[in-house]
Amino acid sequence: MSSALLAARVVPPRALRIARVASRPTRARRVATHPVVAGLKDLDKDLAKVSPSRTRDALAGDDRELRRQAIVGVGGCVSCAIMGYSLYTLRHTGCGLPPGPGGLVGAAEGLSYLYVCALVAYSAVKKVRTGSGLPEGPGGVLGLAEGLAYLLALGGVYCLLGQVEDFGFIPNAVPVEGGPCFSS
Repeated sequence: MSSALLAARVVPPRALRIARVASRPTRARRVATHPVVAGLKDLDKDLAKVSPSRTRDALAGDDRELRRQAIVGVGGCVSCAIMGYSLYTLRHTGCGLPPGPGGLVGAAEGLSYLYVCALVAYSAVKKVRTGSGLPEGPGGVLGLAEGLAYLLALGGVYCLLGQVEDFGFIPNAVPVEGGPCFSS
């Protein structure tokens, strides 16, 4: 038997191959049913809840719980911004933010990492105990900070792996003599 006849018997006709490929679930269908993506279907409603004026009113108001949520949320958003810039700098240069005048920039960087880690830990513990995460907070600021904190925690893991792969070291938290980043 010739190899051409053998190949014709083994390989199904083109129409059957196309039908098989078309019947497989496509990536778009799989992505649309993924829980994270499915949660984004109400994104426009979630964004409509964000209100800086309600956050400002809560900060100036008398309700202690709303004020606490607003303070934690605003602090979380500021810390996420600092940590995000730090991760970007770390990923592209191999070193975090420079110490700055009197070490203020480095201190802000370190405190922002601690704040974001504490926010993720507090949210995770609350989610395990009660089944839901942190409340939205006034104007949605606490929910925003929580979401950004989880996103940056994931970005931090990515940055850590990339740092080791690309640069071969993890920079010290405090500059050391002869170290690769900002040695004194």
